[in-house]
Amino acid sequence: MFSSRSKRILAVLLVAAFTFMAVSPLFAEAQYVDDIKTGPYVDKVVYDVISQEDQAVLALQDGEIDLIGDMVDPSFLQELDEADNIDTADNLRNGYGYVTINTRDDAYPQNLTVFRRALAFAVDKQAISDDVWDGLSYPQDSCVPQVNPFSVEDELTYHYYEANVELGNNMLDAAGFADVDDDGYREAPDGSDFDILIECADSSEIAIEVGAIFADALQALNVDATSEPTDFYEYLNRLYFHGDYDMVFLGSSFSTFDVDWLAYSYWSEYADEPYWNFPNFQNATYDSWRDQLLHSTDYNEVMEAAKEMQKIWVYQSPMIIAYENFEISAYRTDRFEGFKNDVSGGVPGYWTNYKVHLKDSQGGPFGGTFTWSNPLDIDTFNTMVSSSAYTNNILMMLYDSLITQDWEGRDVNWLITDYTAETHEDNAEITEGHTRFTFNMLQNATWTDGEPLTAEDVAFSLNYFRDSPGNPYGADLTEMTAAYAKTPYTLEVEFNTESYWHLHTVSYKPIIPKHVFTEIGLNAWNTWDPNPPAEEMVTSGPFNVSEYVAGEFCEISRNPNYFYAPQEPTTPTTTTPEPTAPDLTLALVAGAVGAAVVILVGGYVLMRQR
Repeated sequence: MFSSRSKRILAVLLVAAFTFMAVSPLFAEAQYVDDIKTGPYVDKVVYDVISQEDQAVLALQDGEIDLIGDMVDPSFLQELDEADNIDTADNLRNGYGYVTINTRDDAYPQNLTVFRRALAFAVDKQAISDDVWDGLSYPQDSCVPQVNPFSVEDELTYHYYEANVELGNNMLDAAGFADVDDDGYREAPDGSDFDILIECADSSEIAIEVGAIFADALQALNVDATSEPTDFYEYLNRLYFHGDYDMVFLGSSFSTFDVDWLAYSYWSEYADEPYWNFPNFQNATYDSWRDQLLHSTDYNEVMEAAKEMQKIWVYQSPMIIAYENFEISAYRTDRFEGFKNDVSGGVPGYWTNYKVHLKDSQGGPFGGTFTWSNPLDIDTFNTMVSSSAYTNNILMMLYDSLITQDWEGRDVNWLITDYTAETHEDNAEITEGHTRFTFNMLQNATWTDGEPLTAEDVAFSLNYFRDSPGNPYGADLTEMTAAYAKTPYTLEVEFNTESYWHLHTVSYKPIIPKHVFTEIGLNAWNTWDPNPPAEEMVTSGPFNVSEYVAGEFCEISRNPNYFYAPQEPTTPTTTTPEPTAPDLTLALVAGAVGAAVVILVGGYVLMRQR
């Protein structure tokens, strides 16, 4: 268990470390060591759907799974620490749990800032950290996690950490929320009755407890409120398309420390855009900082805009952040090694799947089936239409990007060998105010159907994301004026602006196959509903879907032709043979070759069996 002091020291050290990484991505060359690119080693990764946390813990203890695929409830920490062959790891989350509030004009009175702020003051965030998280989280107000160097959290002149019900009630009194009919509950300033429903995921005990604390805070303000466990995907779908709700509990985690999403996630023009701006928030002052955030190339100006937007956001409270927690991961150590505790996601993540391998005592490093628990089933195999972390657990293994981040948060060239970034100052041929990137690509990457992955695919992907109406991957590509293959393995991308963020805007996106999506078309991006493995799904990543049973499990198998795949060593056995007749020697050699073929083919077949 961590003391408050040790947690704070760790957080400060993490922030200090990441501050050194916060170099402008416009001209920063990716850093890497070749060895980290080699993988994967296991034959399969299986995601068993286990919705209840206690059942996932039991499955880990019994050896039915190798890794719990979500943050572990701290109430299980002592039990897991005392168990044989189980290790736990932790890191301060680059994310948080929060309640989003419907601020749309017809969502009265939640659309009133004073109502949302009164609730923010009344909620006891410190109790959430102390009791729900057993001291393994911090109260949080800003929408940028405090572990991120761009966070304004420690510079805010006030906080909503401790419950101040008296202040909340005074604010509502002054705003005209009165109990007109003496029924024990306030009416809205226009005299109308109202009640608040807080929905939380029925699959998460923490979500249920937090929802209850928010309902209690509203009741303390004499507001008729209830908290109700609900199917996560049901209310997530309503949020995607701006359906009706009062308040909903969610969690968000970020894979990088970029904050250009502040310009989109709460932008007024996205208040009715599918997949964006869940609280339907609109605020002109907030929007006024958007241009500086997106288009300045000066670090200090970008930092200023990010912090001013956060200050406005915290005051307006379109969402109320409940906590930023330590992520506790739990995994077995008897069969596999090579687990990676990712700074942004903990042990359950891309790099663990990519680097984990059988121990020598288990015949390693190659082979084996590595099994996760996944709290919820995958909701779609279309990477463009889901923001579920549990879906991403699977889909993140299927695609590649130009640049990725390693488990320590450093950029790693992935589909490229190198790149250059130029403006008019560097190259007079470039229009003033424009930015041009030239990427030199690897020449051995392929799709799972054998087609080469080239600059044509990358250019197509970027143009597809930009031009397909409403595609979330295209939101930050509206200023991209050109993306084309200069040669089969040279990509040029140009923006009509300069920005601190353009490099990551292009290089972090998943690349999709041109020869597949040309047939699907721009307008079908969100109706494309692949059904692997019955229907072939063409991907490029280290794994591809090999079996799926809805509600039970999803199995992905190693891509045998992956461009960073390790070479499995062959160790010949040297013996002194007895003299043998020529025809018998030939038979033995033929038998050995036949056996090798059977092993390889058999292994290939077995990779596709549960």
